[in-house]
Amino acid sequence: MLERVTLTEIRTMADYPPGLIGAVSGLFGRSMSASHGTDWRVDAFVAEGQSEFFRRFDPSRDRVWVALRDGVPCGALTIDGPRLEAGREAARLRFFILDPATRGLGLGRRMLASAMDFCRERGYSRVYLTTLPGLDAARRLYEDRGFRLIGQDDPPFCGGDHGEQTFEWRAP
Repeated sequence: MLERVTLTEIRTMADYPPGLIGAVSGLFGRSMSASHGTDWRVDAFVAEGQSEFFRRFDPSRDRVWVALRDGVPCGALTIDGPRLEAGREAARLRFFILDPATRGLGLGRRMLASAMDFCRERGYSRVYLTTLPGLDAARRLYEDRGFRLIGQDDPPFCGGDHGEQTFEWRAP
């Protein structure tokens, strides 16, 4: 399986693989519905967020890593660089998802390591992410990379039973 999965780094929009937004929002929709009882809103939320991100993609501060199985997107991770003009001083790790068939192969660990290397190369002093409780393997990945839980929202996320958690990494 792993030999059929490749990891591609999107450095410019010329690298964008067709269908990525749909594939990633579909992965989130299916995964979060199964694990957390979310509804159709998660698909819309992820697709809208990715569309907005790609419209303003800036290769000097943003990156995307895409897992491809036989040329088809089966996972992704995005670093959305700091946007001081929007009042955001930290980079945001977003849209991190893998098809269940590719989990447990070390791909997520490789993607996260590459993303954090990029953040350090760019001199980002803080990176944050939001996730849902109960995603224990993902949480272990984050904590192994130095992320710490800094907040928990109460309102349910996209029709599910859980609020989002916020994790943050700070440069040493």
